[in-house]
Amino acid sequence: MANSWGSLLQDEQQLEELAQQAVDRALAEGVLLRTSQEPCSSDVVSYAPFTLFPSLVPSALLEQAYAVQMDFNLLVDAVSQNAAFLEQTLSSTIKRDTFTARLFDIHKKVLKEGIAQSSGAIGCSGEGKEHI
Repeated sequence: MANSWGSLLQDEQQLEELAQQAVDRALAEGVLLRTSQEPCSSDVVSYAPFTLFPSLVPSALLEQAYAVQMDFNLLVDAVSQNAAFLEQTLSSTIKRDTFTARLFDIHKKVLKEGIAQSSGAIGCSGEGKEHI
């Protein structure tokens, strides 16, 4: 795979143009972070770090990731359903990060009002994957 990029990696001008297009796309798609200079301002943002080319992952590590994926998904699901654990774990973040605080407020509101949608109705429709 890396061989197919050889000519691109040698052409500095084309590489710079590709990098600028990637930054523009990140900005257009909302891949943004607040800056350290203005951490409380949504008016001053920068694009989130990303790599221009995929990184090679040794197949043994990829297989390990696949092997634990189901257990990891079950753990995330269990944590997401334990409101007390979430509140305790996120308490310091909620105090300092307004975005996380708002998300947690939504979470508490949903728990208080009850979940209107059954878990069986939630599925993977595949929408939006054309951008990946």
